[in-house]
Formats: sequence, C-alpha cells, structure tokens
Amino acid sequence: MPRRKAALSVVWLVALSMIAGCSGMSEREQCMLLGAGAGVIVGGGAAAGTVAAHGNRDQFAWAVPAGVVGGALIGGLAGYLMCPTPPPPPPPPPPPPPPPPPPPPEKIILRGVHFDFDKSNIRPQDAAVLDEAAETLKAHQNVSINVNGYCDAIGSVRYNLKLSERRSNAVVRYLADHGIAEGRMSPHGFGKTDFVATNKTREGRAQNRRVELVPNQ
Repeated sequence: MPRRKAALSVVWLVALSMIAGCSGMSEREQCMLLGAGAGVIVGGGAAAGTVAAHGNRDQFAWAVPAGVVGGALIGGLAGYLMCPTPPPPPPPPPPPPPPPPPPPPEKIILRGVHFDFDKSNIRPQDAAVLDEAAETLKAHQNVSINVNGYCDAIGSVRYNLKLSERRSNAVVRYLADHGIAEGRMSPHGFGKTDFVATNKTREGRAQNRRVELVPNQ
C-alpha cells in the first residue's frame, strides 16, 4: 500500500507540475501540456488500478511509470490534435498613401504696353493696363519681374537700344509710383529685336514698339 500511495503521489505531482507550467505558452502548447497532464492522471491511475486489482504489488515499480509516460504521450498528442488552430495573424496595415504633390505655382500673366513712334512716355490708354499690373504684383509680393523694352525696325541699332531702355525705365517709374518696389523690377532695353509683327506695315510696327512685363517664377 505505501508503494501504491507513493506512485499515485508521483502521478499527481507530475500532473500538477505540467499544469502549472502553462503560463507564458501559446494556446497550442497549453493544449498539449493540459492533454499530457490529463494523460498522466488517467494513464498513471489506470496502471495503478490495474495492478491493485490483480494484487501484484511488485508491478508498481514499472507499471505506474509506464502508465504515466504512455498517458502523457497519448494525452499530449490528443491535446495537439484537438486544440483549435489559431487564426493567422492579421495582414499588416497598408502603407499610408503618399502625400499629394504640391500645387503647381500660379502662373502670372501681365499685359504689356505699346508706345507711339519715337516716344517713351506712357500713353493714357495704356495706364489702365499698368494699373492692373500693379494690383497683380501687390497681390503677389514674392514675384519680381523683368521689364523688357523693344522698338520697331526704323532707325539705327544704337538709337533704338537707348529708346528701348527709356521705354522700360518709364514703365518701372510708373509702377513704382503706384506702390511696386523698384527692387522687384529689372528694366532691360533690347532695341530693334524680337519683333512680334512685320515691320512692313504701320500696324505691325506699332505692335513692335512695346514693353513686356515678364514675371520671374
């Protein structure tokens, strides 16, 4: 009888030790360990009961350990097979969308003005155009402009170069008088170049006598 009690104590001690080790394990590992613990109890108890029923106490020395080991293996396998398969991990979240591209810079269009033959003064009919340009530049304080003067094909190259410079400077003075800082304007005289119309007609030559306002963007 003492040997039987000792064997059963070992069975319970092994089972309790296995159950106590469940913390920190995965769900499947816990199922296997619990199944093995149940197998230890059942296998060891069955072996002890069988030996006791036959009255052969000498078999305790090997029957009970064999029942414990066999029960642990069978119980662990059963726990592995019966434990529900854990769901697959969720897919990683999609990467954040790329930031939208910056908006394209606003394109500023400024109308130019024209001049009478051999003149560099601002005509009354062109004042409204320059007033509009001044308001646009006030609304875009970070924009600077090139003030480019041109002439028609009549006259010498040297004379027309000076005339185109006077025309561009006249526009700069007008805009400066209307609140545009001179540092934002760069006057240039290009003389009798870059024609936009024919010089064979009066109308074409009038179009070539001009100052263009070109924003630096």
